[in-house]
Parts: sequence; C-alpha cells; structure tokens
Amino acid sequence: MTRALALLAALLVTAQVVAHADELVVYPPVPGLAASGHYKVRVRSTAEGSEWRSAFAWETECKSVEKKTEAYFDTLAGWTHTYVNFETAGPVEVEIARANGQPIRSAAVHPQRQASACSVKDGRAFVRLDKPCLVAVDIDGQMDGQDTGKGYKGPPLHTISLFANPPLVDKPKPGDPGVRTVKPGEMPPSDGPWTTLYFLPGVHDVGLAFPLRANRQYYIPGDAMVYGTLSNTKWGDAHHVRIFGLGTLSGARTKHPKYVEPKISEKEHGRYRPIEVVGTTDTRVEGITIADSATHSLMLIHPYKPGHPNEVKWTKIFTWRANGDGINPFGNTLIEDCFLRTQDDSLYVNGLGIRRCVLWNDANGSSFVLSAVPQLTDRQLVVEDCDVIYARAKWHRWSGGRVFNMRGEGGKPAGAGVIFRNINIEDPRPTLQQFFVCMTVPEPYSKDGGKRGAGDLSGILFQNIAIAAPSVLGEPQLLWGLPDARIRNLTFENLTVAGKPVRDAAFFKTNEFVDGLNFAPAPAAKP
Repeated sequence: MTRALALLAALLVTAQVVAHADELVVYPPVPGLAASGHYKVRVRSTAEGSEWRSAFAWETECKSVEKKTEAYFDTLAGWTHTYVNFETAGPVEVEIARANGQPIRSAAVHPQRQASACSVKDGRAFVRLDKPCLVAVDIDGQMDGQDTGKGYKGPPLHTISLFANPPLVDKPKPGDPGVRTVKPGEMPPSDGPWTTLYFLPGVHDVGLAFPLRANRQYYIPGDAMVYGTLSNTKWGDAHHVRIFGLGTLSGARTKHPKYVEPKISEKEHGRYRPIEVVGTTDTRVEGITIADSATHSLMLIHPYKPGHPNEVKWTKIFTWRANGDGINPFGNTLIEDCFLRTQDDSLYVNGLGIRRCVLWNDANGSSFVLSAVPQLTDRQLVVEDCDVIYARAKWHRWSGGRVFNMRGEGGKPAGAGVIFRNINIEDPRPTLQQFFVCMTVPEPYSKDGGKRGAGDLSGILFQNIAIAAPSVLGEPQLLWGLPDARIRNLTFENLTVAGKPVRDAAFFKTNEFVDGLNFAPAPAAKP
C-alpha cells in the first residue's frame, strides 16, 4: 500500500510538471489602449487539441514631428513596431496576419536559429518556437530584402516581434498581503504600508521620475501600460527593488530632455530616463517592455560589489530618438535574454556579463560600445550567445554605429579578462563595418579626431564571431591606435565572414600603433 501511494504521488508530481511545461499565458487587450493597426496575432500550444488564442498586439511608433522638438529620427518617421508578449514553458505556434486583411507573401525569423519552423499559408505567417525566446519576424522582406540604411527613401516600415517569455515567477495577486493595487487614472502612492505596487489592467501615467523605494516591488502585468519614468533621488536609497511583469513602460509622453523649456541641467536628464536607479544593488528588472524612451533607457548604477548584483532579464527596449540608448550595466549589472531595437547605442560593455541578447539598430546606434571596457585581473567579463539581427545606419562619415565600437572615448588600460563569444551578426545588408575599434577616430570619420586617454587596449578574446555580410558601402574593418593608447594582443578565434574564415591581420585596416593580432581557426571537435 505504501509503495502504491508513493507511486501515485510520483505520478501526480509528473503530471504537474507536464502541465506546467505546457502552460501558456496570453494576456487580454489593454483597456483604453488601441491595438496595433498593422498586425493581428494568435498563439497556441503545440500540444494536440490546443486552441488558438488571440494575443494583444502592442505597437510603438516613431512620431512624425520636427526633430528639433522631440529628437525623433526623421528618416524613421511613421515606422512602427508591433510586439506581443506571452508566457510559455513549452513549444508554441504563432499565427501572424495583417490587420487590414492583405495577404502576407513571405516571412523570416531572426535570430534564424530560434525558430524550428516558419511558413506562409493562405496569406498568414506561421512560426513555431520550441522554447522561450525573443524574435523578430521580417514580413515580406521589409528588412532582409532591401537596404534600409543610408539613402533609404522608401515608405515607412511596419515590423513585428514575438516575445515568448518563460513563466514569470512569484506574480502577485491583488489580494495578497502587502499588495497595493493602482487603478488606471489614479496616481500611485510613492510610499506607505505596502511592499508591491500592482498596476491594474489599463493605461496609467506616473509622471516624471516616480520615486522608487528600497525593498519594494513594482508589477506591470501584460495588460497594463504605464507612461512616465522611474528613478530614485539619492545614492543608495533604492536597493532590493524589483520592476517586473509583461506590460509596457512608455516614454511616449516624456519630452526629450534637450528640448525641455525652460532649459534643464545635464544632471536633471536622469529624471527623463525610463529607469535610472543610482547607487542600487540587488535590483532586478524583468520581463517588461520599455518603449519610446526619451533618452537612455535603463541604468542601474553601482560599481562592482561581489554578492550584490543587479539583474536585467527578459527585458525589451524600443527607441526612436537621438540619445535613445539601451542598457548601461555600469560595474554591477548582469544582462540576460533581452531584445533591444535602439536608435542610439544598444549595450555598453561592462558589468557582470551579457548573454543571449538580440540587437537591432536602424539610424545611429552601435551594438556594443567598448568605451567602458574594464581591465580585469580577478574575474572575466563574458559577452556571449548574442545576435545582431540588423546593423543599419542613416549615415557613414561619423564615429557612431557599427557592431564593436571604440570611438576615441574613455581612457586607462582596458581589455584584460574580456571575452566576446558566439556573436552572430546575421544582417544581410549592414550599412557599416562591424569592427570600428579606434583609440582616436581618423578621417573621414571625424574632423576633430577625438582621442581616448592613455592606456592600451589589449587581451580581448573574440571567439566564434560570425559575420553574414560586409558593409554595403564597402567600409573597411578598422583598428586604429595611438602612441600612448595602443591596440595589441587581440585574439580572433574562428572569425568568419559569409562563412569564410579570417586568417590574418590583412582583414583589418590598421596604423602603426596596432600589433600582436592573433588568429586561430575553430578548435577541433572532441571525438
């Protein structure tokens, strides 16, 4: 009898695990918010007998306004990005249809490796995702089939992403102890006898620089939109903070700080960033989408502090404006499983590591900014398993853009302990070169020749870097040093372009202050 009960208990546990593995959470429409005008999306589990469920299709747009009033890029005016968020622990099938009923002719998933199937049938696209992941789906070759960078004069593009998130852990309920619910139209309390602020379904506006508190949670579920920005006022007064959910934090109502009247100081610009927390440790940002940032999107600011990391996971960022950067980890933040489409720089290479991120630039941004690369002797900083799906730029004779960019900024020795591993650059039509590692920026990319401070860049390992195509403008891969800021002892292991290995330094255009470049093929597979 005892063995029978034990077996029954084991079967029940197994059944619970299977049920959890097939769990699919699809959020309803956001009350008071219009759905995408370009796409409709349905999702279902791949388990036999599963039914299609409509997913709310969010949309963010690059506004068609004078650039000198809000800093939106005029070359992207009217462009939109539709996105859907859902939770799943198992494989799903997603159906995409045009909202106007017009047929879809072709579809391609990026990163390509994330979809086990992608097809078009009866004018609709069908995508199978076998595990949680963040992808874009190029509809009718809008991105893959044409050069949308420098000189693009075509109509606005309307793109779409599918965000298959893992099940969100420890989601609060409105009646839980310590939960303070916030109704749409209600200004939430900044303090009080609560531990969790729960934004109920609908549209909210918290205004500029809503104050974050230590040891508090801020939950934005998948059917809530929150306009405004979140920050703290004093170094260290907001730690152990969790900002999470599958809803959206939007800067669409926030003015670009450069054009605020009366003029404000540079110090005050932080209040206009969607999330800026100074002096924070043990803080997590998880699952949310940050859309239409007025300026830099996400900063958790603190130097390296062992045992007290900040974390940014499964976060998605869309920006359309100048200074619309993605994430700066500073010295103490780990970044994992994020999707960033930014019109300024996507990621600053620092912090505790960057893993499994998807990057997309259209106008002005770099994928990886190297200016803050550290010099490490006691640990490693690994940037790995990331995909650059589009690396486009609106112009070419300047120091921005590119994938790996050191543009004559910063200073001090750097590079030891830094590894870039398994970086897949799959854009078939990149505007610029992938490597722009310049301790000083030469002509024609700079007229004033901005210079980095003294200290060599050395010791970085670039391992398994796959570049699908070179610059459509024929821009050279550039390494450019200075007498007191040399580039040396960089290792390139299994660097390929269009599948062909790069074997020597002739791949780069260099000056006399670059030496010790090492090239190695992919290591032989173990038997």
